[in-house]
Amino acid sequence: MIEQFYSIKHLSTAQLRELFSSYRNRGWVDYDYYKLMPEGVTPPDLTSEEIMFNMDGANPHNYFVFMQGMEDEKDGIMIGFGLTDYPSFGAFLHLEESLLDEIVEKYKLKATNVGVDYSLFGGRAGHYLN
Repeated sequence: MIEQFYSIKHLSTAQLRELFSSYRNRGWVDYDYYKLMPEGVTPPDLTSEEIMFNMDGANPHNYFVFMQGMEDEKDGIMIGFGLTDYPSFGAFLHLEESLLDEIVEKYKLKATNVGVDYSLFGGRAGHYLN
């Protein structure tokens, strides 16, 4: 199991919008509430334009994670975007894992190894995580 986070705090709102619009057609979007909601309550289905309008580079709910072998998640990249007009839920862009190197290089993302158990990788964490 690999769950590697990358910092996107240095990206401006314009850069987040560009990232989303550049890769939106190469993945899929879903939404989730930050806290559990009563059964049957779902967030609204927003257009790509509504998502981009509600992005803010300073939103603490923005994040970027690469996952392999994680329970209940497809292998690949998930980028979370906090939404200014919808503070109770976020939009998540899911991308294929083959795009990781391209995006990391293009946006100069840095791995944040907080919470990673390096023993899981048999001393080869640098090979898998950076």
